[in-house]
Amino acid sequence: MRVLFASFFMLTALLSSLALPANAQEADLAKAQAFVTALADDAIKIISTKKNRTEREAAFAKLLDERANMRRIARFTLGSFGRKISKAQFAEFESLLGDFIVKVYANRLGEYSDEKVMVGKAQAKKKNIIVKSRIEFANGRDPIDIDWWLRLEKDTSMTLFDVRVLGVWMAQEQRDAFASVLKNNKGDINALLDHLRKQISADG
Repeated sequence: MRVLFASFFMLTALLSSLALPANAQEADLAKAQAFVTALADDAIKIISTKKNRTEREAAFAKLLDERANMRRIARFTLGSFGRKISKAQFAEFESLLGDFIVKVYANRLGEYSDEKVMVGKAQAKKKNIIVKSRIEFANGRDPIDIDWWLRLEKDTSMTLFDVRVLGVWMAQEQRDAFASVLKNNKGDINALLDHLRKQISADG
């Protein structure tokens, strides 16, 4: 009988320990959905209230700084070339990449109005969480599906890593574009930095 009770308690403890990761993951998924909801709400607020381009860029730059891990994004978009540059070059690249994202992508959002973001399911794979959403327009325009790639950081905070619009991951798209620039210039990081400066100026 004692063996039976001991086995029962061991089984109960084992089942409880196995349930904890699932509960923790559910909490992370809910946290990720809340993160995307807040991020989308903040972005829409910027679009609707910041009609001046300079003010809108500053607001989006602040949002990017607070919600995205720009260092990780910069490393990813550089790919294998990131191991060949100095700390000073990487710091400059990271700064320019942030300006580029704000100028080229964030300003395009200013073209939209009367939109609503509907946040859907979230799926986790290790420290990565993908949250699905859809932008719906009041003017009858076809909705746009957007996936948000989030990372769970060591301090349990969430950060934005990438966004997929119409089936295209933005960071991956830039990684491919930057790789092309670097290959065409024999891996010269200064050529990529000049490329970014030109892109930023052209969109200014």
